[in-house]
Amino acid sequence: MHKLKDMLPAVVSLILAVGMVAASELFNEKEIIFPEITAVAIGALAAPKQAWNTSALRLFLTITAAAVLGVGIVFIPIPLMLKIPVALIAAVGCVTLSKTEFLPAVSACVLPVLLGTRSPIYIISVAVMTALILAAQHIFIKAGIRQKYGFTPVNADGKLFELRFIQIAAVSIIALLPAVTGEIFFAAPPLIVAFFEMSKPQSKLLQHIPQALSLIVIAAVSGSASRFFLTEKLGLPLTVSAAVACAVILFAVSGTKLYFPPCGAIATLPLIIPSGALFRFPLEIAVGATVLTLAAWIIAHRQAILKKVLTQN
Repeated sequence: MHKLKDMLPAVVSLILAVGMVAASELFNEKEIIFPEITAVAIGALAAPKQAWNTSALRLFLTITAAAVLGVGIVFIPIPLMLKIPVALIAAVGCVTLSKTEFLPAVSACVLPVLLGTRSPIYIISVAVMTALILAAQHIFIKAGIRQKYGFTPVNADGKLFELRFIQIAAVSIIALLPAVTGEIFFAAPPLIVAFFEMSKPQSKLLQHIPQALSLIVIAAVSGSASRFFLTEKLGLPLTVSAAVACAVILFAVSGTKLYFPPCGAIATLPLIIPSGALFRFPLEIAVGATVLTLAAWIIAHRQAILKKVLTQN
């Protein structure tokens, strides 16, 4: 009974993610699928402790506002290479104003920009699915399955603004080539979120880089392979592919005990990409993750690196 109780949050996370894809197929509306929801489910439900410093209300308002801004940015008549930094600034602005560390909002804003999403259905899906996850989280807290998170407001200071400026500049530069070539998955939104998480001061993720990169690759391969073999080849519903991909990544994060939310979004992202991109998706994700992780490590250790360089000179 105790083991079943421990598994319940992961099972509910799987049901919500798969239900989202099922609704997309039922209504024949691809915009319903919001990959970051799987990440939110991992961080808010599957993880023993909530992954971000935020309250439920602030989480909901931050991610919804970011989604609205992301869709709005799509309508701005400027090249994609300029839309990306605009989206990053908008998303970071939402996170800063909310006084939280809820960085998945970055993905909610950047994803529609990269995919050219103009439909309000995307915004509705973000709001509804996030609300369902938070409702499940509330029930688990009341039932004593999960502990209530003690949110501490994050007050912006000079150091935070400096970090955000460096993060936005780094991603904008790294995303230039993908934006120009159209190979956008080198800078997939979940990878950008992972970069923001890793480049924070004293980020614990930097102590688990091999595990984090392994989870990212597992997620990319499981998502692509599930859709290719089960849906594209066998003709099974996309919902079946979603169930397999999400189950694999939930099993992986549970097995490693590294509840790394971005990998959940990466597992779901292949469900909405063109079928012709399925084979190169894992490779682009692996290369992009490596580059962004290296950039995150440099940023997180920039003061020590600078001090060492100055000492040698």
